[in-house]
Formats: sequence, structure tokens, C-alpha cells
Amino acid sequence: MHLSPDRLRASDLNELLQPDFLEEKRLAVSPMQAFGAMFKDATVLSGMHELNKESWTRVANAHSLPPPDDDDVQRAMGMVPERAISQAFKWTDDWGETRQWGSELREAYAQALPTFEFNATPGAVDWLTALNQYEVPCVVCSSVTREQVKAMLDKAGLGNLFQGIVAADDGCETTEQAYLLACLKVKRPPMKCVVFEDEPKGVIAAHDATAKAIAVIGNQRGGGLGGGSMRDFSHAEMRIGGLDELRLSHLREVAERESAPLW
Repeated sequence: MHLSPDRLRASDLNELLQPDFLEEKRLAVSPMQAFGAMFKDATVLSGMHELNKESWTRVANAHSLPPPDDDDVQRAMGMVPERAISQAFKWTDDWGETRQWGSELREAYAQALPTFEFNATPGAVDWLTALNQYEVPCVVCSSVTREQVKAMLDKAGLGNLFQGIVAADDGCETTEQAYLLACLKVKRPPMKCVVFEDEPKGVIAAHDATAKAIAVIGNQRGGGLGGGSMRDFSHAEMRIGGLDELRLSHLREVAERESAPLW
């Protein structure tokens, strides 16, 4: 089944990706294999924020634009550059300028990437290893190219722990499309998938795709674990400080829930 991201619909995928008779027999023996796990890149990779900020700062300096602060960069992560330029940074609404600066951002990112070190976030290796052992397919979703995602994962020692990658090359225009495409790549119904997100809007996108969401709030910058961050993520099925807090039972419980928060 090959569909462009803008043609993917959660209702269609939930119907088309249901297990057949033989798969149901297999899942009765290995129930964890019924689920899929989708990770926003920043939930498993540390160092991305710094790389994004440096790349955006290079573009800003080249055009005498106000340099982005941490909150700006956080809002821009997950957006295509052109959308970030107009919506997150509000630098310009001119389409010609957004295209030019978006191209410059991609070039700056590619130039800076080789010098950056990436590490797995706390608990990421153990969590992904456990999911692999139980044959839960894992997909990482990113707004950069597939080649760049692979380079970052390899640097962090995570290159062999994902069964799929959704990257800029796939042409997704929204986060919802990215998560739907991730479900299609691993052939799991969206309603049986769990998304790991570090932004409230990403949690909303997961729910729009009919997936469940676990908010990794320890990755937030500025908000920490207190105050507004917990309210911002109140619509997630579960909230954790980091992947090191998870057990396999959490994934199954979240995947099988309706929509009420677990905590």
C-alpha cells in the first residue's frame, strides 16, 4: 500500500491494518507484537536542540534577524523550516524569503551536523532494546532528512533499534501525517500505536491520528517538571520524566486505554 502522506486517514488505516486470522493467532501467543511505538526524535536523542539553535542562529545572523531563543527553537522543532520561519519566529510572510531562508537552514544544519555529538536520552537504549526483544516495531519521526536522522542515531548508538524512519524526505506536511505514515510503515493500526512526544501539540497530533500518547516532559526546556508543564500535558494518556521510568506493562496499558489520562 503506497499513499502520499496527505491522503492518509486514520479511519482507513485502522480498518486496513487490522490483523488477519493468522496474525490474530500469532498475537494471542505474543500480544506485545500488536502494538507500535513512534518516537519524536528529541525523545531519544539529546543534542538536537543545540544543533537546531546553532543552525537557526546562523540564518538569523546572515540576514540581521532577531536570533531565536530556546522557546522559539522548541516551537520550531517538528515544523518544516518554511513554516517555522513564518509561524514560530515570525521573521517574514514573504514566500520567496521563507523558501530562501529555509534552504539556508537546511544547508547550515548539514554543515553543523558532522561536528555535533549526539547521545541517547536517559533510558532510551534500555527501553528500545526491551521493545525490540518483544518485537514491538519502533519508528523515529524527524523533520530532517533520512540520511541526517541515520547519522544522528548512529552517533548515539541507536542505529539498529528502529524498524522505520519518517523523515523530511517523506513529504509530511503535518505531525499527524508523520505519525500516520509511521503506522503504515510498521503495519500497525494507529489505535494500537503509542507516540512518545515532548510537546503538547505533538500529543494533540497523536490523538488526531487516533494513537495514544506518552508525554516525555523531562525533555522540556524552560518549564521543567512543575507548574504549567503538567497542565500542558494533561491530555496525554501518561506523563513521564524520561524513558528510564517505563516498563513494558506501561506500553500495553496505554495502548489499550480509551483516552483518559493514566496519571
